[in-house]
This record gives sequence, structure tokens and C-alpha cells, in this order.
Amino acid sequence: MLTEHGKRENILTAYLNLLSHQGTRAATLEAVSSACNLSKAGVLHHFPNMQALRQGIFTELKAQASAEVEQMTADLPRAAEYYLVSSLSRDNLLERLIDAVYRLAQTGDADALGLLRSCRDDWYGALLLATGNEALAKLVLFAGDGLNHNALLSLDEANESFVGPATATQMLALVRQLQQTPTANA
Repeated sequence: MLTEHGKRENILTAYLNLLSHQGTRAATLEAVSSACNLSKAGVLHHFPNMQALRQGIFTELKAQASAEVEQMTADLPRAAEYYLVSSLSRDNLLERLIDAVYRLAQTGDADALGLLRSCRDDWYGALLLATGNEALAKLVLFAGDGLNHNALLSLDEANESFVGPATATQMLALVRQLQQTPTANA
């Protein structure tokens, strides 16, 4: 759920969906106003320009990513499991926000790229606390990213067997095994 409510939430949701599903070229003020059934003036009343809409998406990503990091750090023994399993989900709010901000970063938006790096660093920090090992924390982070990418490849596949909950469970078992290895903790 977005932190904004009412018309601001509807506008941000329209912008988010346009960015994540159709890309930056499709996410025009006209398209946003049409998608949320407001006039352009109505959209501009709540967000005075496209920069304000972009900043609204950034604020939402920061809030959602921070909530996820808090959840991970509140239960460190299960943080790696949480990260891997949650990486299987492709159509939740956090993933749509990440996709939207990636789209903005791909246009050369330095602020979008900086935000994505900041989120990555926060997830890595939580995984580092959970695993106690820099390489292992990065391995979990990269494995989660790979699961997420492959989940995207499997969205419309009814009988997908390559990636799923069992895959995350297998990876988690390997992470736990590596945590127990003396060289992994050195």
C-alpha cells in the first residue's frame, strides 16, 4: 500500500503502472491523467509537474524498501530466507516500484540510480547482519536478484518448474551450509 492516499495515491499508482508496464515514454502527463480519470489540471493540482510525480515514486520506493529492511533486521535468523522467498514475487508493490525506478535510471536519471544503489546497500546491510559474512551476504543478494529475474521470465508459464519456492529453499539450504563452513566465516 502506498503511503499516499486519495487522489494522490490514484495519481501515483497510475504513473507507477505506466512506468513499470509501458516505460518512460508512455508515462506522460496526458497518460497519467487518463489512467486516473482526472484532467491534466487535476493531476497538476496534486503534483505540479512530472518532476514531482517522479519524486513521489522515489518517496514510495524509499518507504517500501525501508519497511522490508526493517522486517529483515527484526528477524535476522530468517532475513536471508525472507529475501530469497520475497524475490520470487513479481507483481507486488515493491517490485513494481523497483521496476519503475529502474526505467527512470535507464534514461540516465542519476537520482533514480542513486536511490536504487541506496536500496541495494540497505538490503546488503541487513543480509550482512544476518549472515556475518560479506561474500555470503552478497551471494544471497545476487541470488535473490537472479530469482527475481527468472520469476519475471516465468510469469505466464503455468507449469514453470525452473524457479519457485523449492528453488529458494534449496538456495537457503546452501547459504546455511556455507554459514557453517569455517572458511566462510573467516
